[in-house]
Amino acid sequence: MSNFTKKLWNWGHLEGSHNDLVGLECQMTPEEFGKEYGIENSFIVSYGGNMQPPFRPFAERFSKLGNVIWSVIGDSSSPLPDDRLGNTKDILEALPYGNNIIGGVVDDFFSPKRMEIFTPEVLADIKKALNEKGLEFWCVLYAHELDKDLEKYISCFDGITFWIWKPEEIGDMEQYLEKFFSLAFGKKTMLGVYTYDYSVNAVMDASVFEKQLTHYFDLLKAEKTDGVVVCSSTIGDADLETNRVLKRLIKKYSEM
Repeated sequence: MSNFTKKLWNWGHLEGSHNDLVGLECQMTPEEFGKEYGIENSFIVSYGGNMQPPFRPFAERFSKLGNVIWSVIGDSSSPLPDDRLGNTKDILEALPYGNNIIGGVVDDFFSPKRMEIFTPEVLADIKKALNEKGLEFWCVLYAHELDKDLEKYISCFDGITFWIWKPEEIGDMEQYLEKFFSLAFGKKTMLGVYTYDYSVNAVMDASVFEKQLTHYFDLLKAEKTDGVVVCSSTIGDADLETNRVLKRLIKKYSEM
């Protein structure tokens, strides 16, 4: 990996996870995505509950990736774990089989149900359990959630990934980023980009994507964020202009 690609991340689900959602036939794995795009670090997140403990087989499989951050709770379509601390214990049990696991993440977190179950007290206990093993605790935050009263929750995380869900809001990304960096002050941050418009299940406007990715790569080069996350490997083998833009900009910024 180049010094630049070491700071890039895949928002990784199991291959084929998005096929029904986007109407495409894709089978690219996180490992193949890493080789194709040079993005070897990966979040590994259960989609629709398709990754359940024990995690040893998955940890062994993904041990060939770069750094990995594992889902403590899956996406919004995944059933919540029964354990009070989500899948924290399962992640810790998988550590001997995946020594590249450096953290845990809660996806689609700031919903009433998830916030009610995973209170700041519970989040603090998850963070403590992960930190004691040298792991970081991350969350997902969307632009439309920035005006919620989240400070007591945000304080429980080591890092935050930030996402603009609707492409039409990317024109306002400067204002969103200002709010985000203020809220996340003192925390590690990563900025997320979508190669597909999941808000309406349509192809993403490549020019809008390029504008967002270029700005995020500039911020990464200026060390104003800790990483950029791409969603995702699940459609990395699709014939999409955004995938071609992604490759081109990674090559450009890796050579700068």
